[in-house]
Amino acid sequence: MNNLLFLMDVSTAVDATEAAQSGGFDVFGLSLANPITAVIVYVVVILLFMYVLSIRPHKKVETAVEEMRKSVQIGDPVLLATGFFGKVVDITAECFIVEIGLNKGVRVPVLKDEIMNIREPNLSNKEIEVEEPPKKGLFGRKK
Repeated sequence: MNNLLFLMDVSTAVDATEAAQSGGFDVFGLSLANPITAVIVYVVVILLFMYVLSIRPHKKVETAVEEMRKSVQIGDPVLLATGFFGKVVDITAECFIVEIGLNKGVRVPVLKDEIMNIREPNLSNKEIEVEEPPKKGLFGRKK
C-alpha cells in the first residue's frame, strides 16, 4: 500500500516538474504555456456559470411576463404594479386604458409595462389556496 502511494506521489511530482520546466500550467487537462491564458480560461468558466445560474432563468421569466402582457385583451381584469385592480377597456399602441374602482367611471391610461398579472381581486374574506407544484428532487426526479 505504501509503495502505491509513493508511486502516486512520484508521478504527480514528475508532472509538476515537467510543467515547471516547460513554463506552462495544467488547467482541466490542457497545458497552457502562458499564465494569462489560464486566467482567461477561469474567467470564461465563471462567466458561463453566471449565465447558466442567473441570467438564463431571469430571461425566461421576462419572456413569460412579456407573453402575458401581449395576451391582455379588452375586458380582462388586471393587477397593476401599484397594487390597484382594474379592468381593461381599451388598448392603444403604448398603453392600456384601465377602469379602476367600483363606480366604473375612472379610466386611467396605464403603460403596458405596469401590468403585473391578469387576475381578479379577492373580495371575500376567504384565503385563496395556492396550489404548490410537485416538488422535484435532484436531476428532475419526482420525490
